[in-house]
Amino acid sequence: MGDRMSAQPLEPRSALDTMRRLGPYARPMRRSLIVGVLFALVEVAIGLLQPWPLQWVVDNVLAPTERGANAPVDGERLIMIAAGAYLAIVAAGALVDYWSTRLLSSSGLRLGNGLRMAVFDHLQRLSLRYHGRHAMGDLSTRVTGDVDRTQDMLVQGLAVLLPNAALIVGMAGVVIVIDPWFAMLALSATPLLAFATYRATVDLKASSRRARKAEGQVAAAATENLGAIEVVQAFSLEDVQQERFSGLTGASLSANLETVRLQARFSPIVDLTSAVSVTLVLWMGAYSVMAGRMSLGVLLVFMSYLASLYKPIKQLAKLGTTLAKGGAAAERVFSVLDTDPVQAASTPRVSHGRLRGEVDLVGVDCGYDREVVLHGVDLHIEAGERVALVGRTGAGKSTLASLIPRLIDPTRGQVLIDGIDVRHMNLIDLRSQVAMVLQDTVLLRGTLRDNIRWGRPDAPDHLVEMAARVALVDEFASRLPDGLDTPVGERGHDLSGGQRQRIAIARAVLRDAPILILDEPTSALDPRSEGLLVQALEALPGDRTTLVIAHRLSTIRDADRIVVLEHGRLVEQGTHDSLRASEGGIYRAMSDTAFIPQEVIA
Repeated sequence: MGDRMSAQPLEPRSALDTMRRLGPYARPMRRSLIVGVLFALVEVAIGLLQPWPLQWVVDNVLAPTERGANAPVDGERLIMIAAGAYLAIVAAGALVDYWSTRLLSSSGLRLGNGLRMAVFDHLQRLSLRYHGRHAMGDLSTRVTGDVDRTQDMLVQGLAVLLPNAALIVGMAGVVIVIDPWFAMLALSATPLLAFATYRATVDLKASSRRARKAEGQVAAAATENLGAIEVVQAFSLEDVQQERFSGLTGASLSANLETVRLQARFSPIVDLTSAVSVTLVLWMGAYSVMAGRMSLGVLLVFMSYLASLYKPIKQLAKLGTTLAKGGAAAERVFSVLDTDPVQAASTPRVSHGRLRGEVDLVGVDCGYDREVVLHGVDLHIEAGERVALVGRTGAGKSTLASLIPRLIDPTRGQVLIDGIDVRHMNLIDLRSQVAMVLQDTVLLRGTLRDNIRWGRPDAPDHLVEMAARVALVDEFASRLPDGLDTPVGERGHDLSGGQRQRIAIARAVLRDAPILILDEPTSALDPRSEGLLVQALEALPGDRTTLVIAHRLSTIRDADRIVVLEHGRLVEQGTHDSLRASEGGIYRAMSDTAFIPQEVIA
């Protein structure tokens, strides 16, 4: 079943595991990465040459050694050569640095973009059960903020970590070759720094993980509040929501302040350790120069390397914060990608062509985390039959309808279309056979025409306009300045509920699928519009199986069959007249109350 890992807590990942998981997304950029890495290594080699022109001048001109003093030296010429060599080394290093940074950073950005697209695509394919367990704002944060943090980790890791780590190794190797004993003295603090870096990274990652979770909760609360702003203002909940939001932002602030404290604590450790090492080398080196065991130029090379050695170490220490935050964000990203989508059970990739629309539910149980909604439902719907689902709120009507296009899967039993288990059908092929008008009508950014065309993206304009006429969209679109080409605001909030519902119905009409599911299709329409729309739907050409969920008698009374659900169980079925004639029946009891308006009961 889908969403296998969605309920599991996030498991900490090592940096190597994170990089391994990112490997598939790096394959398209492997050439740029390889060339960038080679440039970075060349840059390190060039950087190792920088102190040697100074050593050449010092030992042969400014403070010549005994061997240098006995040799004829043109000091002015040697200084010019050394200066030219130094400039050439710096220029070459700058050129190589430009290309290595550009290639590695651009590869990291492209990798991050590919990761974002993969997460967004994966989220769209996860079942409603998964989305019901996760706040929309938190999931949006994973697509945006968490991918950004992961991308920063990649860019910094490629452009900063790799060259600086190579520079440290290169400098350590050179000083060991020059003077092993002196090198051991210079590098004596390195194990302490390595341990401190490791501990800081572990603590920072744990702190960053808490911070990212808190930030996701803040985003979820903000999205929820702004999405329900009408309810908030209507019930004067502004202060209540502000207090709730303040608590969440306070928790987020505390977690981020802890991250800042850990980061600030580590930087002085690096500074003090490097100062101690430099002092030891300067002290011992000065005595060695005075004793003639070492030239002043070599000591300066040592001092230059040592100063340069702790600079990348400090950069790596600062990079630890970025890596820790990126690692924590990557865990949240991969928790989405590790969740099995509902398509995981869809093995075949063949099309079944246009289906007839015969639907069977066999021993179906279905539920969510907290409760079972449907219990042992057995239902057969003939191809072309019009069936109405009725029942009190929470009876399981919408859940039953959602099983047909696999918006959710049953926990037990089978859902069959034309005798084929829907779990054995290609998901895209299956959903192309079903048109739905959902209870909560949501529109996407674009024009009215665009939103209707979502039902069938390749439909020509004349079919879009036909669907608009059938669903009575043209009645209000004709009064707009641009007609069907009028832009729609976010979620269609600039349209009335009835107008949004008409667009949703037009979308379903345009799809022209063999199975039509209408979940409260006319709840936002006035009686006249409802009557016209019901007549238009019944007059649509071609046979199609129609499943209607409604409370209005006018929408369901002419159905071929009415199916009654009670507490998730199928308890009654028959025509309107036969169910009304049943003494003590649930349908009759509901129709005798406010469930169906009395004035329309025949």
